Amino acid sequence: MKVPLVFCFIFLGIQAWCQNLIPNGGFEDENICTEYVRNCAPEAWIATSLHANYYFDAAIMEHTVAAHGGTHYLGITAGSLGMVGIRNFVRSRLLCGLQEGHQYKLVMFVYAQTPVLDSIGVYFSEQDYLCEKRYFRHIVPQLWSIDGMKRSAEDTRNWKKVEWLYTANGTEGFITIGNYKRIDYKGINKTDTRSEYYFYVDDVSLTPVDSTEQLCPQADSIKSAIYLENERHSILDRKIYALRRQPPPIIPLPKTAEKKFKIQKIDTLVIPDIFFATASYELSPVSFHLLDSFANKITTYQVDSMIVEGHTDSIGKLAYNENLSKNRAMSVKNYLVNKVADLNEKSVTRGFAYLRPVASNSTPKGRQMNRRVEIILYREE
Repeated sequence: MKVPLVFCFIFLGIQAWCQNLIPNGGFEDENICTEYVRNCAPEAWIATSLHANYYFDAAIMEHTVAAHGGTHYLGITAGSLGMVGIRNFVRSRLLCGLQEGHQYKLVMFVYAQTPVLDSIGVYFSEQDYLCEKRYFRHIVPQLWSIDGMKRSAEDTRNWKKVEWLYTANGTEGFITIGNYKRIDYKGINKTDTRSEYYFYVDDVSLTPVDSTEQLCPQADSIKSAIYLENERHSILDRKIYALRRQPPPIIPLPKTAEKKFKIQKIDTLVIPDIFFATASYELSPVSFHLLDSFANKITTYQVDSMIVEGHTDSIGKLAYNENLSKNRAMSVKNYLVNKVADLNEKSVTRGFAYLRPVASNSTPKGRQMNRRVEIILYREE
């Protein structure tokens, strides 16, 4: 069983895909079934029947349909020329529970060689659809593709993008896709395999409309547990039979999390040169009270970083003033990090000599203002 690494780049489309509440929505991760030890199904997705093939790999199979993305896609039985009421549904467990009243965007790409796209249904359920005892004609999906198709666009490969906005009721645990039309289609003479006709699905995503809503912290572990469901074929048939006789208790999924934005504040303290010995970087005792008071405040903050900058007036050579400004900044930093735990690794010192004056160096008062150390503290609130 392959569990690939997923890298999220800062592109809007990919970033949204990384918030996908549906595992393996592109069907590229292959499941190795327990019974035949073959990659005959996608991870996370289980069909209600495996008597008909539903997993296609365009890279190795001679088929008329190329995948919308990657090489894999699903083919879902929409009906049969030989038998009435033949359907196949595919379901997957969601990675997180949905927030009641919140909206989610569901997107998928569909294709069919027959006119069946108007009857694709999407059904959200609290219980696993594999436990469902009702006939599909008695189930009403929350979403129909006829609504999504009104806003869809056809690309050059005939895949149609179907997009809905879904308002959650807060009980959703599974998503199921299939043809929920109660009456079989008339006038279809061409089949996809044997006597059955299909519609195809690729690149399914369910993402929160609110950008501050994120995947729950347990999403990775839930995905790993979903990927461990390796029952397919006759083992799956026996599992479905047992589940329908005695459905397991419903275990609600942890809800999506709201991203908390941190407010950053910047505090600045200016230390004049009177707190240093003349022409020295040694702190004078009169500076201790000010620095102790500042250190006490720091201990109450959640500090991101601290920058300590030293500055001088323009008297003297640049090299001398650079060393003096750096050393004074270092003296202040060392004093504070000895007072505040874990501050050292968050601190940076800089010396700018006389290159960043705040007043004119042509007067004694201006030069005194330029001789200073500035502490810039970045903290979260």
